Amino acid sequence: MKTMWQKAIASVFAAVAALLFIYRDAAEYTVRTWTDNGTYTHGFLIFPISIWLIWRKRKALSACTPNPCHSGIIAVILFALLWQLGHQAGAMVVEQYSVVLMIIASVWTLLGTVVFRQIAFPMFFLLFAVPFGEALIPQMMNFTANFTVAALKLTGIPVYREGTFFSLPTGNWSVVEACSGLRYFVSSLTLGTLYAYLSYRSITRRLIFIAISALTPVIANGLRAYMIVMIGHLSGMRLAVGVDHIIYGWLFFGIVMLLLFWLGSFFHDNLADQKDMPASGCNPSPQEARKFTPALLAILIPALLSPLYAAHLDEKIEAPVGITLVAPSGPWQPDPRPLSDWIPRYTGSRAGINQTYAKDGMQVSLYIGYYRGQTRGHELVTSTNQLVTSRDKEWGNLGEKEKTLDIDGRRLPVVEASLRSDALRLAVWKWYWVNGRWVVNPYMAKLLEAMSRMERGRDDSAVIMLSAPEHQKDALMAFAKDMLPGIESSLKQATHEE
Repeated sequence: MKTMWQKAIASVFAAVAALLFIYRDAAEYTVRTWTDNGTYTHGFLIFPISIWLIWRKRKALSACTPNPCHSGIIAVILFALLWQLGHQAGAMVVEQYSVVLMIIASVWTLLGTVVFRQIAFPMFFLLFAVPFGEALIPQMMNFTANFTVAALKLTGIPVYREGTFFSLPTGNWSVVEACSGLRYFVSSLTLGTLYAYLSYRSITRRLIFIAISALTPVIANGLRAYMIVMIGHLSGMRLAVGVDHIIYGWLFFGIVMLLLFWLGSFFHDNLADQKDMPASGCNPSPQEARKFTPALLAILIPALLSPLYAAHLDEKIEAPVGITLVAPSGPWQPDPRPLSDWIPRYTGSRAGINQTYAKDGMQVSLYIGYYRGQTRGHELVTSTNQLVTSRDKEWGNLGEKEKTLDIDGRRLPVVEASLRSDALRLAVWKWYWVNGRWVVNPYMAKLLEAMSRMERGRDDSAVIMLSAPEHQKDALMAFAKDMLPGIESSLKQATHEE
């Protein structure tokens, strides 16, 4: 039995080491995120915690015999394909989750189903090592703003709101990314999941506590924002407007988490001896297991083929040098007068247009960012590409919504945004062009890019934005009707399809 476990553990370590080496780009990016982003610093603790949780099961596991199974190999293949899709789409978070899931599936393959059942939670707890949640930031910012403004009105304080900006008689406030509560949410969900596993035997109780751990920081962040605004308002904007703003927030979050775990302790199950109980379904007597080396090879072959195929596809993508876009022609003529000093915060495009056009006293600005051969830093869809960043001191985004335009019987989806500065308000329409299709959903754009790369070896795509003064919003529709054919022609010419 001891020799069998030694072989099994050696095989597991070999599989994990090989996967981390094969997918070292994703692994290095993950560690770099833990280091650079305070929201995900807890990632350094996830692997040690998982190992400790498995160690607690050592007595029960010693009664089991590791026996490689074939079912896990199918999972490894599926997750290798998922990594391929994420790589082609430039979705690093998909790559990261795929690597962790391949590690989990490899352990299942090498140790067998019976053993894996005993360590399923510690293995799936590894998923918390992946930095996640950035896609939730806009929704969490809106919730915090809604909660804060509603609480202020209930308190009887007059407040004027535009998007995530709001004004009180004593001063102005805004909900930025750092105020979204993502850091509290990630910390609470991770700790709450671990606490639920250690404290409850009932699956129902565990799920309920995990759900409460996810909901509590969202509501608590709204209360935190409200109290900070109230402190600033009542102190004449002397308190809670600097570093003490952050200190108050973390103190409040700490108190909330202590209360959450204190309340959870009232429903604590007796788990004192659970870690030492023999695992059900294990055969305490040694049995001949299939060899570990073939199972290890069965894991590494698909894991290695996926990045090799990705490298082959990357070589097929044409170099972006020399791509130029032809300016659309028609009734709208280039206007040397800039509409505004606003420029979309999109980076990494290979070519593009940023031109103002005029017709019958109307002005519309056209921005096109064209992407090909997308790599990190040169991607169309990424969290860093925004209309306005939260750190922009000149412009603010008051909100976005999706709408569908009817242009000569053709339905065109766009995202409509309202931007403001001290001197001007802009109405902006934005959409993506990917492989000849118009889309507004960033996830759909990523999927179309991945499919195009795998089918055609090309990932040509673009972002198109039209902007006009908000009081001349009708100019956007007039421009779209007149210029859309020219824009499409320019994009197709850039792909060498015409």
